[in-house]
Amino acid sequence: MPGSPRIWFATSNDHKFKEGRFVLRELGIVPRRLPSKGQELQSNEPSEVAVNAAAEAYRAYQKPLFVEDTGLFVDSLLGFPGTSASFVFQTLGLVGILKLMDGVKIRGAEFVSAVAYCDGPSKPSVFTGRLRGRVGLRPSGRGGFGFDPIFIPTGGKRTLAQMTLAEKCTISHRANALRAFGGWLNLNRDW
Repeated sequence: MPGSPRIWFATSNDHKFKEGRFVLRELGIVPRRLPSKGQELQSNEPSEVAVNAAAEAYRAYQKPLFVEDTGLFVDSLLGFPGTSASFVFQTLGLVGILKLMDGVKIRGAEFVSAVAYCDGPSKPSVFTGRLRGRVGLRPSGRGGFGFDPIFIPTGGKRTLAQMTLAEKCTISHRANALRAFGGWLNLNRDW
């Protein structure tokens, strides 16, 4: 888009980049991609992880950039896997989480996303988004990524993986955080 802010999304995750680009285009922002956000801080707060990663990525790339970090907090598992969702997905997978919840009737969960923006040595700005829902009984759907096939948003009957990208981006935690960031960026940056 002509006149679009020059900004980079530091991520190695193809799915996150696709979602980020989809949401931010609505706001006239077309991010470019940097291959990695670097080392992640160990914290159970997505905003702390994202702020640290954005500052570290800025030091490495010296470009205005943002990172995104997400946690899945399952009520009956006392917030597990939290910000370790990616690692838990790679090691236990969907089946492992469902086994941990075998016999659990109250299946509430929340995705929390944090987008952190950094364009210099000052502390990064952070924007959060949330999506309440529940963990389904079995994986359903082929879209999305990570825990999307078992996460059913509150009031819905389909998992995030059963939704199109456009449907998912109307409600998702990541889209909410990205819209807050994009709105702020359009108001506060002189491009």
